[in-house]
Amino acid sequence: MLKENIDTAKHSGVIASIHRLFVKKGKLDKEQGRNLQWLFDLRGVGDYGVSEHASAGEAYKSVQVAEDFLKAALKILEE
Repeated sequence: MLKENIDTAKHSGVIASIHRLFVKKGKLDKEQGRNLQWLFDLRGVGDYGVSEHASAGEAYKSVQVAEDFLKAALKILEE
């Protein structure tokens, strides 16, 4: 995003930019885009959930999803 001179103040702006620059252009697959949105939604539950909490399974899956996303992002940076 720095290469494209994109600066955003909100997480939602970062996610939208990632979808526009990387998912739609095929640099990240659609599953990575969905997983990124799922992580963001889960973060909201963790930060603001009063009656809803992330389960142990969701926490475990979130680590796997984040690791996969990091691997994909590193491949893009190597280009």
